[in-house]
Amino acid sequence: MNKKNIIILVIAVVAVVGLSVFFISNMPKTITPGQETSGNTTNEASEKGTDKPNLPPGHVDVSGIVAGELAPDFMLKNMAGEEKKLSDYRGKLVYLNFWATWCVYCDEEMPDLQALSEENEDLVVLAVNVREDKDLVESYLEEGGYTFPVLLDETGDISAKYLVSGMPTTYFINTKGILLDRIPGMMEKDQMEEILGKMRELEN
Repeated sequence: MNKKNIIILVIAVVAVVGLSVFFISNMPKTITPGQETSGNTTNEASEKGTDKPNLPPGHVDVSGIVAGELAPDFMLKNMAGEEKKLSDYRGKLVYLNFWATWCVYCDEEMPDLQALSEENEDLVVLAVNVREDKDLVESYLEEGGYTFPVLLDETGDISAKYLVSGMPTTYFINTKGILLDRIPGMMEKDQMEEILGKMRELEN
């Protein structure tokens, strides 16, 4: 390769590198979840003066469902065909439990939820059945002797709103309607009681 060709090659390489640096430096920057957009940005909740409760360990903070804020309200029909809203249960601690009759772990959890409901007057176990026929749900409840309130999410819209990806999934809501925590998966009775105790502590 002669000297002239070498000079042309060097100029071409420099030009390519220069253009690459220019485009990379001017690309829009992707902000990952939780990343601040500016070094001067302060916590939004602090700016608003929001008084969030001291949450139990493992609290959730996901899009649309935010721990420390009001749980999204909804209306569904109960087994008697009456329309009920989540906000109807304000003044009580709420276990909002998403379940289905075909779910093995839901089936194992149900007797403990029933016992917890019977033993604690300040608690409402609000069980939302997801996308099943009313007659099937009614038969299941009668066979198991379950008497806590059950709502029918026949379209699955409410479970989707609450980002339920597996069942059972339980949300814990205080007497003011504030979402405290979530547990995806089956709970044991002692775990249910421990969480209930923490919820009571946060009420004081």
